[in-house]
Amino acid sequence: MSLSAEDIVLIRAQARVLLSLTAITWIIHFINWGLFRGWLIWAFALRPRNLWGLVGIFTFPFLHLSNRHLTGNTGAFLLLGWFVLLQGIHLFYVVTIGIALLGGLGTWLMARPNGVVGASGVIYGYMGFLLIYGITAGSALAMILALIWLYRDGWRITGDKYNASQILPGGNPRMSWEGHFCGFIAGALVAFLLSEWRFN
Repeated sequence: MSLSAEDIVLIRAQARVLLSLTAITWIIHFINWGLFRGWLIWAFALRPRNLWGLVGIFTFPFLHLSNRHLTGNTGAFLLLGWFVLLQGIHLFYVVTIGIALLGGLGTWLMARPNGVVGASGVIYGYMGFLLIYGITAGSALAMILALIWLYRDGWRITGDKYNASQILPGGNPRMSWEGHFCGFIAGALVAFLLSEWRFN
């Protein structure tokens, strides 16, 4: 089956959105570590229950501790982000911003008192969104993808078995599972709210 001109335009628009956000994150990463030696993390990480740490709600998804940290998040973001994009470009922006804000606020309220960085909260938010959206919108493919990802990486929501440092130096050398958990809940909540608005 051949693609129409409209399909090609849409695919290109989707690719521009994903690749632009990915490029911005990598550029910030290289500037942070190449010019500032990681200072941006100390300045703009999400710091729970710290007033300045609220700024991190808007910045922490763009900050990463290492190339490995960012590389792992990039692959997941491209795959899950693209699937959210298939539901609509405008919906993608609403979902992404909603997850970042709600998930970031939840992390700020409940996480341990260390700096939280990384896009994994948004990625787990996509997982929660696809699972609930798949149910409410009747998209079996969205639900199946979310379940596969949950089976593969769902344990990271509670941090079990994981001991890699993904928080600021000097803190507890465990990842911020709270960011994953709050992102997942935020994604599910966004999907539920969107389904309510759609049917009412």
